[in-house]
Amino acid sequence: MKTSHITPLRVPRNEVDLEEWIFSLSDEDYRAASPQHRAAGFTRSGGVRGSINVESIGGTLIIQHYREVAADAGGFELLSERSRAYLFHVVPVRAEVRWTMTVESGGNGASQLRCTVELNLSPLLSLLSATIATPFFIRRHVRNETVGFARDIERKHAARQAEQGGAVPRGAAAQSIQFPA
Repeated sequence: MKTSHITPLRVPRNEVDLEEWIFSLSDEDYRAASPQHRAAGFTRSGGVRGSINVESIGGTLIIQHYREVAADAGGFELLSERSRAYLFHVVPVRAEVRWTMTVESGGNGASQLRCTVELNLSPLLSLLSATIATPFFIRRHVRNETVGFARDIERKHAARQAEQGGAVPRGAAAQSIQFPA
């Protein structure tokens, strides 16, 4: 199961560094990006950076142990080969989760943020997940977090611009995040 969402980013593409952003994302900023986010922390093991994320999506608690596959200013790919999902917050199952984000040119000096999540389950779990509407909840979550992450990037860009005495893009300093139902 793979889903992507693209949202406008009111920051020029050449002023976005997703590698720096993801590996400096605080637990507070991660939780603010989506109501389903519970916690996040970053690790380094054997020279490889990683992230541990905890989410609750559609009645399933998910703990991802991401390791960096690739990262640069234009995007990143993280892979959690040993994610643990707890169906109904009780029944443990194993999953593989791949998370990628890229920033793309969007025209008029703006850009777009693309977030993709790929969830790999055993055939039996794939069938079960379809019966409890997992694909719907994952799509909704990816849409919400993409918007939340874009707003976080815009806030941080606006703060850097203000520190440097530069102009702040219109709307980039907004503090509230609206999540679609």
